[in-house]
Amino acid sequence: MLQDSFIEGLVVRKNGINGVIFNVTAVVVAIMLIAVINVYPWLNWGSDVIPVTSFASVAVVFGLVWLLKRQHKEYEYEMSNDFFECAAIKGKEKREELVSFSIKECEYIGPVTSDRFENDMNNANIRLKLTDLNDFPIDEKYWYFCLTHEGIKFVIVFIFKPEMYQVFRRYNPRATKPMKMPVVEKKEETND
Repeated sequence: MLQDSFIEGLVVRKNGINGVIFNVTAVVVAIMLIAVINVYPWLNWGSDVIPVTSFASVAVVFGLVWLLKRQHKEYEYEMSNDFFECAAIKGKEKREELVSFSIKECEYIGPVTSDRFENDMNNANIRLKLTDLNDFPIDEKYWYFCLTHEGIKFVIVFIFKPEMYQVFRRYNPRATKPMKMPVVEKKEETND
């Protein structure tokens, strides 16, 4: 008798050096904008404009917070038996369903180090990277699905977990790249 399998994961996208440069630049520009909004009118029209410039400064701060929050991106995925679905969470608020499909539909499941990865990426209509880095290294840590779903060719790159391999082999053994079976540690139950 087959057991049901359920694997889920959450990947937080790291912005890298470009994200840090963008955040620092945004803060510096906001500080300069607030200074201009407050100092220039005060020098020309006096203290009567302080309520208006204060409101404009608060608006700039809220805009900065919104912009910095939008830089935070997470990917959530679930694998329930042969069904895989993933979503993007932007700014810790907005959830956007990306794709859902059956693992049985995949033409290839394997590591990004395989010979066909670059060709599959080039031929795909949609490329999803459910990875911690946008420009991920070519490493055995990253695997990908290649499939045609609803007439669209997808390549979905994800961080491989050893327990996934058994599910891939159970539901789509022909498309899954063979490898030495990973050891999945089981938690021992104790009777106290």
